[in-house]
Amino acid sequence: MPFEYIHYMNRSVILQKLRGFVNESGCGMFEFAELLVAKPQRNPEAGSKGSHLRWNRNASALVDRVLKLLCLAYVVLVLIILAPAPVLAAEPSVHQQVQSLHNEWSDIFYRLPVDEQAKKFEALLPRVHSLIERYPHEAEPLVMEALVLCTYAATEFSLGALTKVKRARDLLVKSIGLDPTSMEGTAYVTLGNLYYRLPGWPISYGNDDLARQYLEAALKLFPEALDTNYFYGDFLMGQGEFRKALSYLEKADKAPIRPQSHLSDLKLKEELKHRLKAAKEQNEDQDDFFSRLLPTFGEGSAK
Repeated sequence: MPFEYIHYMNRSVILQKLRGFVNESGCGMFEFAELLVAKPQRNPEAGSKGSHLRWNRNASALVDRVLKLLCLAYVVLVLIILAPAPVLAAEPSVHQQVQSLHNEWSDIFYRLPVDEQAKKFEALLPRVHSLIERYPHEAEPLVMEALVLCTYAATEFSLGALTKVKRARDLLVKSIGLDPTSMEGTAYVTLGNLYYRLPGWPISYGNDDLARQYLEAALKLFPEALDTNYFYGDFLMGQGEFRKALSYLEKADKAPIRPQSHLSDLKLKEELKHRLKAAKEQNEDQDDFFSRLLPTFGEGSAK
């Protein structure tokens, strides 16, 4: 706003505009500007006839600067308000976080030597458990912790392994209550393996009848899946039902590899070749890779 315009404007109009502008902008500078504007000086040369008020040029210049600063502040404020808010990176979903941990678990279980796995599982376990604490009503973290506990227990030869597989069973049962389809029925498949591969009382809780129930429940939910058909066929072989086992193993052979379970499915396909051959030959040999899922406590316990 040029000085000449301020010089010739009616003083009350300036005060009114300035008050309205400052009140709207909330800058709190009105009182300062008003003091500058409200100090008129009488022109000594005008005498009594030409008595009028003229502004002090210094005060007017300051008012000019104040108004310019207010205008600038207003423009900046408008730009800030209209500017798009920064996009904050969204936290990964529970599923994404579990998938990331599952990938780490797969790398440990399928790629590392057995004697290097225990420390890795031990370090992974608290990270998985923290997800359960953050998402207590989600099934996937429960299943994931159960998987880590089972494979961690398989690296031990102590009573601690028994505690881990019991904890794993409880987590899996709880997860089914929340979402039976979580991780494509992994809870049912894992429970079936726990009851099938663990010894029975008095050592552990192995039970072939319960193993069958859980594995069949997994098949009902995911009848075409690679793991549900493989592990049910493997269980049937252990029961001496070779012909029936063969039909499920052949179905598993036709199932595609799942992107989210790439490593485990590749290993299943590899083991499947041996299981198909054993089923055709009616060979009960149970020395397969997936026996490493659980600890070995001994043979001969009732199931």
